[in-house]
Amino acid sequence: MNRRYYWLIAAFVWCIAIFIATASPSSTGGNTQSILQKIFHLSPSEAEIWNVVFRKGVHLSAFGLLAILFYNGLQRKRFLFAWLFTTFYAATDEFHQLFVPNRTGAVLDVGLDSLGAIIALVGMKLFLMKKEKRGER
Repeated sequence: MNRRYYWLIAAFVWCIAIFIATASPSSTGGNTQSILQKIFHLSPSEAEIWNVVFRKGVHLSAFGLLAILFYNGLQRKRFLFAWLFTTFYAATDEFHQLFVPNRTGAVLDVGLDSLGAIIALVGMKLFLMKKEKRGER
């Protein structure tokens, strides 16, 4: 089997993992905040700040990884389509959250997911260009 199919399978599996994680009513901000507060012995205000940092970091990294998986599985216009597929999936995931008890869907989160995809793709492109440049010497 062509290697790129493994990357696409990995992207599909990662989409399922994201779906499962966001389908849980226990994945709310309040739950993660209380977990952070208990584990790190934080005050409620400290836990609130770290909860936002943690949750937004998860958005950036989860969808950044998804974009890289798509990128490696595509052949043409890889950067553009990896970003588009990731952003589309982010939008569908936020829509899906509207139907999960105690969850909400947010357009801002789609933007954050899309930003995570761009950051990861640009970072990967820069890494590959640097690696290629070192290989030419």
